[in-house]
Amino acid sequence: MCGRYVLSDTINVKQKHNFDVSASYNIAPSHKVLVLNPNPVLMKWSYSPKWKLDMNLINCRSETLTEKPSFRGALRCIFVANGWYEWKRTNNQKIPYFHHCGDDLVYFAGIYNLESGCAVVTRESHSNISHVHHRQPVVLEENQFDEWFKGKSVYSSSKLSQISCYPVSKDVNSPKNNDTYLLDKVSFLEE
Repeated sequence: MCGRYVLSDTINVKQKHNFDVSASYNIAPSHKVLVLNPNPVLMKWSYSPKWKLDMNLINCRSETLTEKPSFRGALRCIFVANGWYEWKRTNNQKIPYFHHCGDDLVYFAGIYNLESGCAVVTRESHSNISHVHHRQPVVLEENQFDEWFKGKSVYSSSKLSQISCYPVSKDVNSPKNNDTYLLDKVSFLEE
């Protein structure tokens, strides 16, 4: 699953995609987000099928993308990010973890329609991060963009083994908090 993510490297976004965007360390559903379709545009992170514009989905399982009526006719896009947050349930706690590929931009497969907005396509988590959560965004490499836009099932890449994660402040739980300190590694005592 993907419920929050980060886009902090505005210089790299400008160089690679010729688009000015403000840094955000806690992007939440319903925010305007940068996606490629294939050109860079801002869209609302909240997808609804054309026949029910109040569903507000933020994720779509890759396994059911071509089966569920909600996603029929969806167009393809790619989210631009530096990483995402996922929560690990440990006894009586939910601990947030930041997932990233070093300093690289990370690209998530996505879907959209012009009437509502966009959603992140997810898959089973790669073994190196599955201890945190069982789902993750579908991570694409730049050489896979064309295949994704053409409707091919691109759900794996060599980037998966490069993803690492670490615990961060529970302040990320509130989208009102949006500052660089959210990316700082913290330690939690597990109860």
